[in-house]
Amino acid sequence: MSTSIGGLAGSGLLTTLRSVRSSKALTAFSNWHAGAMGHRALGLKMDDLIPEEGPIVGEALRRLPPKEQEERLFRFRRAYALSVSQIELEAKDQMAASEDQPYLRPMIDIVEAEIATKENFDLLDKIPESLKGRNRSS
Repeated sequence: MSTSIGGLAGSGLLTTLRSVRSSKALTAFSNWHAGAMGHRALGLKMDDLIPEEGPIVGEALRRLPPKEQEERLFRFRRAYALSVSQIELEAKDQMAASEDQPYLRPMIDIVEAEIATKENFDLLDKIPESLKGRNRSS
């Protein structure tokens, strides 16, 4: 009996996971959890909580546009001042769920994909036949 992801059992599993992921209950729980974390009350976005350690996140931060870097620094400084004062932003100034869009995670995904591509390319010991026709020198 095969239980591979590519088989019939896998497609049913993926369909079930997609339906659960898009369910109203899970969406409501996700919104509640994001609000309960408290980062929005300090004016932070979810991606501001990603630790900066490591070369991948460092490279992703370096690639951010200057305006996004300035906004990130402003959010950190404001959150630090609020934290030291032990207060939260007023409700009208808190980060709204609609504003809390990922800005760093997509860049991290790009950097990870580039690293994976480079590592795969470095592991090649010969040029694949399918690529030889594309290169005029081979």
